[in-house]
Amino acid sequence: MVDVGFFGKPVPLAGQRRSTGSTVARLVVPELVRLKDGRYLLTNWMRNRCENLVPVGAQTIFVVDDYGVMVPVDSWEARC
Repeated sequence: MVDVGFFGKPVPLAGQRRSTGSTVARLVVPELVRLKDGRYLLTNWMRNRCENLVPVGAQTIFVVDDYGVMVPVDSWEARC
């Protein structure tokens, strides 16, 4: 990139791309909710460009076995 005072911002040289506006990666935030029947629902959330939470990926139902380990039972994809 060349910093040219005339343009007031860095200008890419021939064959280079402009830098993107945001370099921060979107973080996926898992949410584990206990249901009334003792099962657990795992939903993954991510913030979109407008900073609203949107579900991403599949929602998964877990149960706890005799040894205290969470075992996935059912999974379905989020439909938009």
